[in-house]
Amino acid sequence: MKELMLMYHPVKKEVRFCGRFKGEFVEIPYDECPRLKKYGPGTEFLLQNQGSRFFDDIWEQFSKDNVNITFKGTKIDYEDLQKKIQDYNDSKGKQIFKIVKYIELPSVSEIYELILEFCDETIEQFEKELKNNETKQLFHKRKALFEERKEALNNNEVNLCLVGTYSAGKSTFINAIIGKRILPESINSETAKMFKIHNEKTPRVSFAVRTTRDTRPDNVVINWNDAINQFEVARGQGNVEEHIRHQLELEATAVAELGLRQHEQLCRILKKLNDVPNQEQKDGSGYVGGIIEVGFPIPMCRNINFTFFDTPGTDSNSSEHLLILKEALQQQTNSILIVIYEPTKMEGTGNSVLYKLIGGFKNNRNEAGVSIDLDRSFHVINQADTKSSKDLKLLRNKKVLVSLKEEDKIYDEEDMEIDLASARLFFASSKAAYISKAIEGNVDLEDERTWLANHKKEINNEPTTDPFTEEPTKISSDNGIFYRYDKLADADFETKQLLADCEKAASACDTSLEGVIHRIYINSGMYAIEQEIIKYAQKYALAVKAKGLYDGIEGLIDFVRVDYEAIENQARLSKEHIEKNIEIMKTSMVQDIENAHEEFVARITDDSLETQVEEIKELVREIEKRQELASRQADKMQWIALKPEIFEKKNTIIISELNRYLQEIDDYYKKVRGDILQAQVQELKSIIVKKIKEYKGIDEGLIRRIANISDTEIPPSEIGALKMNDYINEQKAILIFNTMDKKAYKRDLERAFNAQTVEQFIAYKEEVIKVAQQRTAQMVEEFRNNIDTISGSLELLIRDENKAIEEQKKAKEVLDMIGKQDKALNKRIWAEE
Repeated sequence: MKELMLMYHPVKKEVRFCGRFKGEFVEIPYDECPRLKKYGPGTEFLLQNQGSRFFDDIWEQFSKDNVNITFKGTKIDYEDLQKKIQDYNDSKGKQIFKIVKYIELPSVSEIYELILEFCDETIEQFEKELKNNETKQLFHKRKALFEERKEALNNNEVNLCLVGTYSAGKSTFINAIIGKRILPESINSETAKMFKIHNEKTPRVSFAVRTTRDTRPDNVVINWNDAINQFEVARGQGNVEEHIRHQLELEATAVAELGLRQHEQLCRILKKLNDVPNQEQKDGSGYVGGIIEVGFPIPMCRNINFTFFDTPGTDSNSSEHLLILKEALQQQTNSILIVIYEPTKMEGTGNSVLYKLIGGFKNNRNEAGVSIDLDRSFHVINQADTKSSKDLKLLRNKKVLVSLKEEDKIYDEEDMEIDLASARLFFASSKAAYISKAIEGNVDLEDERTWLANHKKEINNEPTTDPFTEEPTKISSDNGIFYRYDKLADADFETKQLLADCEKAASACDTSLEGVIHRIYINSGMYAIEQEIIKYAQKYALAVKAKGLYDGIEGLIDFVRVDYEAIENQARLSKEHIEKNIEIMKTSMVQDIENAHEEFVARITDDSLETQVEEIKELVREIEKRQELASRQADKMQWIALKPEIFEKKNTIIISELNRYLQEIDDYYKKVRGDILQAQVQELKSIIVKKIKEYKGIDEGLIRRIANISDTEIPPSEIGALKMNDYINEQKAILIFNTMDKKAYKRDLERAFNAQTVEQFIAYKEEVIKVAQQRTAQMVEEFRNNIDTISGSLELLIRDENKAIEEQKKAKEVLDMIGKQDKALNKRIWAEE
């Protein structure tokens, strides 16, 4: 039996292996352990990405002996490791690994706070000590880049994407978590909108109004004015549809005059907005397509910004809604798909959007290249208070049939099944949860209190405790305590831990009104769901945020350190040697850098992109796939003569799908665009560094300082997906006069679609070339600035040696001080003190 200490922290993305030596755990010599070296220092390690190969390597390294593991990590990662070890042991048919001891590290949330404090202290010390230093100017530039990264990380959102059939209770679910009814419920399904709810301190609403007369939408913003306790419709840039604006202004004034509270006013405005048409109107009047963005406080976790996507229903026909959901789910480390079920309407063609989201996925990837990790999705059976305990138990093993409507099928797609027995499954009464939150927040209404009083028995089945052990005891019935039906897939340990946490929270509630109301929230099942969402966010999003901050401040420290070391090395040389280096850098080296840039830019052409860049080749293949799909869509139009209104309806559906294909092409381009451009910049940087290394007499420290270039920020694309609607409006005769001939219709549709894809592809290549030229030019400018700055420091060394030595002394002092603080931070991260 071997002994191993496994140390892992998700913020550092590091794993350490320690073996037992003379009774103590010491870190292994990685050079002598080839199986484990690939996971060791200098490599990025994510526990959740490891599988059987990781455990095979440990087993092989320990001579295929059984291993007792002492695990040092966060509680969340301990739970994940438990499951992984159980799965591995089961696959081998015997117990190979066993966790015999657990040492808990600080949570990701605690570590984030420590890193934030370290960042602030580091910048403050640099500002103070480098105030008269030659490095200060470039330090400020690097500091500005760090602040931009920090701001971007602060804006990093965890997307909670809710899907489910109409009336499944998605809006009530969100209202329950927020604690205030801001989203309208029981709305008209025909005009139902998609809402995107951001975590913002001050409420606001924004959306785009369109008409058939104008190509550019009018962006409308509704802001909360605290001074007058009312929402105000801000004046937009355009003047597209005054009727809609006027109606909203009237509604905002009316609800304020009624004395409604802030969240009630917002709900009424959103309800009014929801009644506005979704699509083009024959009379040319305005409509609101796309998405309605809502800002409102989401009280879940202080360090994480959650964003809800509330869809109209998976029985929606809107391709635009589907595209928005796919985009929201694209960043999988920051997204959760939450499927809400109504117990009496769980399956069938009503789940068409859900089918398109997950249907046809192979290895969790669909034809658009959008990756959705279905294993991490949450499945919530809502309205659990309407079912008996027996029914709820049966639903735990239900296979939900998900299918497409006939008119949506292209390849005769087969129905799909979602096996709830192997899903992360939760049960809830979002209505009971909302009412309990509303009472806690003193925003409840009389009818809600009445409902709660009538259902108190079913949803407040109070747990009892053993008088001797003070441990929760199993009560006679789970009915009304909905979290007890929850099941986190096959992760028995995680499920038991979740239920234990809920039991503990419920037992902590006293018999006061506040205690009873909070226990109702726990019993409703929403507490368990909320805790799992927060746990997920901390596991992935907050860890990413914390590591991004730490890497950013380390980059800032390294910049100052490299500058210090370069000057320190040069100070050992003679003045003549230093002067010669300055002359070389300012003349020959600058010229070589500029020549390398000119030659590189000349090589970036349409042909080189298509023949040498793998991502562009893949983009071409994605376009060809959509062209084939467009052809199959055209086949759906019947060749016989159709009534104009029937043709118009069918044609609208087909064009909508073609627009979705165009958007998917654009999504793929946006996905790979950054990688393409970063590769271009890095290639030129490598060429330049190679050239300057060829200079004899220029030491490695000086080269490192010259090549100390900040990370290239790639700007967002200025290109948007084209739409078939625009083409058809210009060439209307194509799809009107040939409608009686199926072949002609298909030919014209294919030509129109292919023309749009070609136009998009040309625009993509032009943008890549343009941005590559701009960003490489900026990098070359930074090389020149580095040469000017280091030359200035070296000239000071020649001109005023005493002052230069004093500046070096201060730089060393602050670097040493920050180094000590960094070590102390890492000790706290690893709980070594």
